[in-house]
Amino acid sequence: MAAEFSLGTLSGNPIIVNNFVGDSDPQDTFSFSLASSGNINVALTGLSADVDVSVFQDLNGNGIVDPVDTQVGTSSRGGTSDDSINIANQAAGSYVAEVNRFSDNNSNYDLSLSTTAFSSASNLLPSDVLVGSLTSFTSFNDSLSNNDTSDIYNFVVNTAGSFTFTLDPVESFDPDLRLIQDINNNLVVDFGEVITISSFGSGSNDVITNFLNPGDNYFVQVYQFSGDPIDYSLTATPV
Repeated sequence: MAAEFSLGTLSGNPIIVNNFVGDSDPQDTFSFSLASSGNINVALTGLSADVDVSVFQDLNGNGIVDPVDTQVGTSSRGGTSDDSINIANQAAGSYVAEVNRFSDNNSNYDLSLSTTAFSSASNLLPSDVLVGSLTSFTSFNDSLSNNDTSDIYNFVVNTAGSFTFTLDPVESFDPDLRLIQDINNNLVVDFGEVITISSFGSGSNDVITNFLNPGDNYFVQVYQFSGDPIDYSLTATPV
């Protein structure tokens, strides 16, 4: 049986689907294609219970996940945390995304998919890390790779002021940094929502300092430009 939903050919303009998994429908499948090679970006948000997502390359193009197909990405964070898949430089062709409930959970969800060019940032905004209110020095250590090209840090500001974000690659690789305000709260990076970008070359720190107003929903995105894997530290400092 072919996928339940056909999304057509992915582009840089995200496709967003609202749906549900539960007792009578524990799994939803979505077929899509890439017209040319590029990154695949997937975000699973708006969860009320634990739901997971996987992407398979549909090698025989039949719209079914069967033994000949290859899983190219999966995300299974616990609880109601957002799930995300960001995989680099996938071949043109057919793919299937599967959304599965975990255990006996029932949940609504929003599934967003897009493709972007190799070495460019995902334009989806799942909260990979919920920072909360940014009131003091905060640091994070993580990594990027061809199988995880983007990390999104979601935070809010309680008091207007300037904040500095510093991205330090542990080795001589090249991650980049951008600061985003999701003005319309659709969890997509729309035109005019990127406040600023820092994209120094390989092995150099990227630094952003910007004045931010309270009450707004902000995101810092660390993304792969070159290197696999890329270990990094990210610090956020009110100044």
